[in-house]
Amino acid sequence: MSTSTYAVQGMTCTSCAGKVTGAVNQVAGVTDTSVDLESSTLIVTGQTDGDTVRAAIRDAGYQVS
Repeated sequence: MSTSTYAVQGMTCTSCAGKVTGAVNQVAGVTDTSVDLESSTLIVTGQTDGDTVRAAIRDAGYQVS
């Protein structure tokens, strides 16, 4: 199992975090997500492709780097 961190632009409140984690938790292979709103980062644990996670974040309406 691996852990990856993503910088999510525009994720500034708990509602935003819920939208992002809800979308990413639906990605096959994701086992856990956590958010740090101060740094606007999303931490994803599991066996999944980073491009798929980034696509889920973009589909939720946020930019990711």
